[in-house]
Amino acid sequence: MAITSTRRTEVSQAVEPALALAVADVNWYTTENLFREVQRPGVSTLLLRCFDYYNAWMRGIPPWAWGRALSQCGPRLWQRELVLPSGWMKSFPALGMRPIGRSIRSWWREHAPAGRLALVMTYPHYLYLRDIVKPDYQIYFNIDDYTQYWPRWAQRVSVLEQQAVREADVTVCVSRLRAEELRAAVPAAAERIRHLPHGSPTNMLSEHPWDHPATPPADLAAMPRPLLGYVGNLEDRVDWRLLDRLSAAFPHGSVVVVGKALPKQRGAWYADCERFLARPNVHALGWRPQDVIHEYNRSFDVCLIPYRTDHPFNRACSPTKIMDYMSTGRPIVSTALPECRLYDQLFHVAADEAEFIDAVREILALGSDDGRAPQRFDWASSNTCQRVAERLLDWLPV
Repeated sequence: MAITSTRRTEVSQAVEPALALAVADVNWYTTENLFREVQRPGVSTLLLRCFDYYNAWMRGIPPWAWGRALSQCGPRLWQRELVLPSGWMKSFPALGMRPIGRSIRSWWREHAPAGRLALVMTYPHYLYLRDIVKPDYQIYFNIDDYTQYWPRWAQRVSVLEQQAVREADVTVCVSRLRAEELRAAVPAAAERIRHLPHGSPTNMLSEHPWDHPATPPADLAAMPRPLLGYVGNLEDRVDWRLLDRLSAAFPHGSVVVVGKALPKQRGAWYADCERFLARPNVHALGWRPQDVIHEYNRSFDVCLIPYRTDHPFNRACSPTKIMDYMSTGRPIVSTALPECRLYDQLFHVAADEAEFIDAVREILALGSDDGRAPQRFDWASSNTCQRVAERLLDWLPV
């Protein structure tokens, strides 16, 4: 039987002010990294990872593991995977989210009975989960323009999102552009909409700023320098023509791509990608585990953010590479995405292809040291996931 709101208040006052933080969900590693580092006294955290049958199978989770129980992975940190029928989020969410609601209530009752429940909703559809668990606080955590995820249901997603923003105690956007768009869409909630960029995972923060490249991992060791590195998926968001020109401009160096390739696609972007990958100085390594990515980043002569500025997804995003790269101190050259422009004092944001390539050339001419490694490292050190999570909790009206 669930503890009533009155009883929770009595228990809390008898022990200490407390918060039970349930995060639905942490399928994006940046979201998991952030909430995994919550360390405020009195706060217990539940990380939920929710899939449908198809996505669970595609992620390599076999059917016999679909009933994984709650597990504790830190002093006040728990996690659970839930595999749900297809359509649980968009087609029949009021029914499909009941197992998530039961999991939250069970964890809350057993592991955080003194805490007032705060629900973190990473998609607007989790309003249906909100109605099931009836939290004391609700946080809408926006990481993208979700109408780009489901263009067929864009209007429905937009209506749900505006409701989530209107009713949330705080709305957090990792992109400043999205924060501005949501303030314009829901002006009554403008003061409760905050821009909170991604943090730097503590375990990826270097011991010191690398003003020169570190010794590369074994699979890069034989490649001729300079190593010009991009870490990310091979998809249509990337400006493959720019990378093709870059590889042609530095034929004696190595352009390194670390990321998962998509199945063969149609379209001009995929032809550009194939042409780029066919160059002899291009090395596509494939996927690497997240916990070793920093070893690649710190070994690059220049770290690249070569995203298309005309892609609607890129316009509204906050690239995770910003903090991943800055946590090493290595030089960065980016295309002129709105979020990247916020950091032009820390790395080079190029207005066009020619400027992008010239910026790389200038950094290499300086011995792969643009003189800003300490500033980037200090920024990452001051914006770890733990510190970013603290800022988020400070915005709750507790």
